[in-house]
Amino acid sequence: MISRVQLYADALTALKLWRVWTFLGVQDIKARFRRSFIGPMWILLNLGFFVGGAGFVYGVMFGQPMADFLPFLITGFVIWGFLLSSLVEAGTAFVVSEGYIKQFSYPKQIYLLRSLVSYSIIMLIGFIPIIFMQFAFRNFGIQNWAMALPGAMILLFAGLGHIVISAYVGTKFRDLPFALSGLLQVVFFVTPIMFPIEVLKAKGIDFVYKYNPLYYLIDIVRWPIIEGSFPPLQNYALAISYVLAVWFVASAIARRLDNRVVFLL
Repeated sequence: MISRVQLYADALTALKLWRVWTFLGVQDIKARFRRSFIGPMWILLNLGFFVGGAGFVYGVMFGQPMADFLPFLITGFVIWGFLLSSLVEAGTAFVVSEGYIKQFSYPKQIYLLRSLVSYSIIMLIGFIPIIFMQFAFRNFGIQNWAMALPGAMILLFAGLGHIVISAYVGTKFRDLPFALSGLLQVVFFVTPIMFPIEVLKAKGIDFVYKYNPLYYLIDIVRWPIIEGSFPPLQNYALAISYVLAVWFVASAIARRLDNRVVFLL
């Protein structure tokens, strides 16, 4: 087991090497779309297909005005994609970096931050159509996005905590990404992404979101973008509490498995 002091020293060294993990994260995006004719534009096209299909169906089903519902839907979907990647794809963060880990003496946290960069870029690309949509519906406000920054920082800390847990555990138990993928498919349908919480309240099943920490991570970013105001302080408090719990677990797992990663690969 690595000492807490050594773990924090490695993390600090990794942060100082930001050019390395930023470069690797950007290269991951380029590699994903290598030889593709339109490259990362596929992210926008896939979002367009989703919004055009699910947005229309669910908007009509729930009787929601499209000017409000479509930005709500796509914002939640984009943030969910980031959370999904931080939990599922991150399970192979060390596995796909095996060559680097065995050849270079960099702190292993570099490969965790590499994943964070990659997932964050995809999320930022996903936010682009929301801006255009708000312009089209004439409800864009730069202050909305500015107010979303505190929630976005909390979301990134949560995502990095997820990455730490999934990367270490996923290296030891290779079935983890597959198990989480199946579990999160269920969580997706009970998280207010495609439907507003008012629908759940009306049906008397508001516990679906009240006890779902992922909802609060989504809400503290989505609420300011859509509503142009800060969400309730309780939502921030619950999101931060969840992040602290995640990092408590992440720290314990990293200390236990950090020295064993190279032998598990």
